[in-house]
Amino acid sequence: MSMVPRMPGLRYIFSRGFRRGFVSAARDPGGVSSIGSLFGVLFLSQIFLLLALGVQSGLLLLKEQTDIRLEVLSGASEQQIVDLTVQLKSQQFIEDVTFITKEQAYERQKTRDPELIEFLDRFQIQNPFPDTIGVRLRHLEDYASLVAFLRQPVFASIVDPNFLSQTTDQEQQIERLMAATIAARSFLLVAIAVIAIVLLFVLIELVRRRAVLKSEEIFVQQLVGATPLAILLPFGVEVLALLLVAFFFSLLCMAAVLFALPFVIPGLSAGGLFAPWVAELRDMLFTYGIVILVAEALLLPILAFLGAFFGLKKRLHVPTLSQFA
Repeated sequence: MSMVPRMPGLRYIFSRGFRRGFVSAARDPGGVSSIGSLFGVLFLSQIFLLLALGVQSGLLLLKEQTDIRLEVLSGASEQQIVDLTVQLKSQQFIEDVTFITKEQAYERQKTRDPELIEFLDRFQIQNPFPDTIGVRLRHLEDYASLVAFLRQPVFASIVDPNFLSQTTDQEQQIERLMAATIAARSFLLVAIAVIAIVLLFVLIELVRRRAVLKSEEIFVQQLVGATPLAILLPFGVEVLALLLVAFFFSLLCMAAVLFALPFVIPGLSAGGLFAPWVAELRDMLFTYGIVILVAEALLLPILAFLGAFFGLKKRLHVPTLSQFA
């Protein structure tokens, strides 16, 4: 009969490693400070991630600003207006076209700016609002197509030519703003990647300190033939447990920040100056929030075991007694 001892199976290694890791994390007197340092890095990453989502929602909001008002010249006939409206509706880059009379514009202004209407009535000023054609583009990039379409000579006596230069200027301004927004988004994504790398180095240092405290235990395990996985697993589980606790508190703090922001910054409240941006951001969080949380939850074990591996890399070899002499 062979006297060679049987090596423990993977099931035993994993169950024992997870049990030892969680017990070690629960009994560690320095666990609170470790959780605090991990919480700081994770909370900072949540802030940058929220900023990146905010920039992305702002970019989407810019792309949705496709409503345009074409001022109709006073000399344009009703038939010319009808022909222009029909031709606009036939263009693929246009989503919707609406003709707004000066009377309708006046009535709408009563609701939007009653003080202006009161001023006009007081001094008996005639309706200053022109007939307009409301155009909704399918995409912000279709500005150029609309301008090229309206530059046709047949429309010169229908649409105010000043609109063309104003639209071109507006398009250029929005494009510059979009370029700046995209650059800000790229910077924030790079910052998030850097924070992830910083978190990895924090985990490596944390594992190294714990390995120093457990040097004798690691030495004994290696002497009795423990595999690198059996040594590595408890450290990875211990760090993962601390990471999960810190991650939970970072989410709680982010929820508190999101709840308090409208009270601290009134412009972010409903009806405030940035209300459309907040609504877009809220929709994005509802749409992608679960996906982001799942991605973060999957990333945490990867970082935890990478930190454990690099933190223990120099110790995962056959020891000699001279090391502890």
